[in-house]
Amino acid sequence: MTKPVLLWFRQDLRLSDQPALVAGCHDGPVIPVYVFDDDGPGDHAMGGASRWWLHHSLDALGKALRDKGSRLILRRGAAAEALATLAEECGAETIHAIRHYEPWWVEAEEAIGDKLDLVLHDGNQLAPPGSITTGVGKPFKIYTPFWRALSQHMPPDHSIRTPAKIPTPSKWPTTEALGSWDLLPTKPDWATGFSDWEPGEEGAHKRLDQFVGEAADYEATRNLPSQEGTSRLSPHLHFGEITPRQVWHRVAGESGSVRTFLGEIGWRDYAQGILPAATQKLVDKLRTQRHITIHHDVIPNANHFFADEMTELMKSVDDYLDMRLK
Repeated sequence: MTKPVLLWFRQDLRLSDQPALVAGCHDGPVIPVYVFDDDGPGDHAMGGASRWWLHHSLDALGKALRDKGSRLILRRGAAAEALATLAEECGAETIHAIRHYEPWWVEAEEAIGDKLDLVLHDGNQLAPPGSITTGVGKPFKIYTPFWRALSQHMPPDHSIRTPAKIPTPSKWPTTEALGSWDLLPTKPDWATGFSDWEPGEEGAHKRLDQFVGEAADYEATRNLPSQEGTSRLSPHLHFGEITPRQVWHRVAGESGSVRTFLGEIGWRDYAQGILPAATQKLVDKLRTQRHITIHHDVIPNANHFFADEMTELMKSVDDYLDMRLK
């Protein structure tokens, strides 16, 4: 009997354009799993709004898997330990997953790779990170030349279709109840105003369909407070409910300022090449050249307010300092 394989979901909560799923289906019965590791990210743990979104996105993913005759196994704890335990329970030796680049995910990948056969696939970017470099093979430090180089490799490959059938194991392992994770606010329920959002893969594609007709005016309307001119795709992309290349192929054929919007999608690829050392470089530059010392206090779970803007913020500060210090 063929041994089952684990499909490890993280910020790739979708079935379409999911290379890890396709590879797993070729290897044998697939056991999809999401591990809620609340300690691994440390100060970067999800805030309340992200937890609300995660709950509904996992619920949608579970329903989509059930429609395919499969299931989503939920476990909580340190990712590497939880996956190793699950693998032992069901006799799996291989894990398929989309490659992630956050430091805590890299650590988890290294830890689980010491215990099981971890097969990582690219799938959350327009181009594989590290493939877009300068003429001397180094990462770009400025976004504009990076975007020009990335554009030469576009359009991206077409997305991968969802497998018609997901092979299932003869016996399913136990799962935790999503509601037991207490991801939703209760007293008070401050998420009542989120009703116009629809987390999940289906909601992501609905939102993309709506935006396609608005994309031509993106450059002008995105800065108008009186109009909803942005794509509102950011949380869907963040949780991997839709991929950048799916967005690209859906939008690129439109007229108007579509190129401006695609450039914003390119920022996500650029951010993957920004090393943590870049932040320290700015701090050191301020201290040595302007005698400004940076002190900071960590506010637990506050980082999510700035997470999507950090790369652009750091670049703006760096450019400003370079201009003033010349």
